[in-house]
Amino acid sequence: MFRSLVNKLEGVNPRKLNHEEKLAFWINIHNSLVMHSILVYGNPKNSMKRVSGLLKAAYNVGGRSLNLDTIQTSILCCRVSRPGQVFRFLFASKSKSKAGDLSRDYAITHPEPLLHFALCSGNFSDPSVRIYTPKNVMMELECGRDEYVRSNVGISKDNKILLPKLVELYAKDTELCNIGVLEMIGNCLPCDARNRIEQCRNKKHGKFSIDWVAHDFRFGFLL
Repeated sequence: MFRSLVNKLEGVNPRKLNHEEKLAFWINIHNSLVMHSILVYGNPKNSMKRVSGLLKAAYNVGGRSLNLDTIQTSILCCRVSRPGQVFRFLFASKSKSKAGDLSRDYAITHPEPLLHFALCSGNFSDPSVRIYTPKNVMMELECGRDEYVRSNVGISKDNKILLPKLVELYAKDTELCNIGVLEMIGNCLPCDARNRIEQCRNKKHGKFSIDWVAHDFRFGFLL
């Protein structure tokens, strides 16, 4: 059944999709390809070997063979946390010649920072996988962000606010300053957690510091 659905992707024409349809389509394709890759190539404990397996896998979509790096960089235009950035460029160079055509034909209309909270590459710090629909994709992306923030925000013993690296990437893409980040996470949190953040700020007389927690590349895949 699954193989039959994958084979049908060759007959899909992504050029006909609008921005929201492309967002939902490519997020679902990306996360499905990650799951498929892990089933085929296994799950090595070494994160670099796992990335190698992930980037070997590809789907034929509309007559083009697309791997995860191509979907992430040329179609969704989203920087994804990955161990060994130099290692990544070894694979990225293979698809560089296709980037121009893909950006014109297959890519989303404009970058979407919320994608950081939707794309899963099988790492412990990645967001959980959910199914996205064209009609409600923006609302679903916002829900994904809120859920991720609620699950990952913390406060240290010395009243520093602990936030995951994905939130930092999102903040850079949306040009949020630290105060803007604090307001954003406050809107994602329930009242009691929001009050703890405010108490943290008050203890420091309105000043606060953020510690960005490094991305955990151990295997983890939540549905």
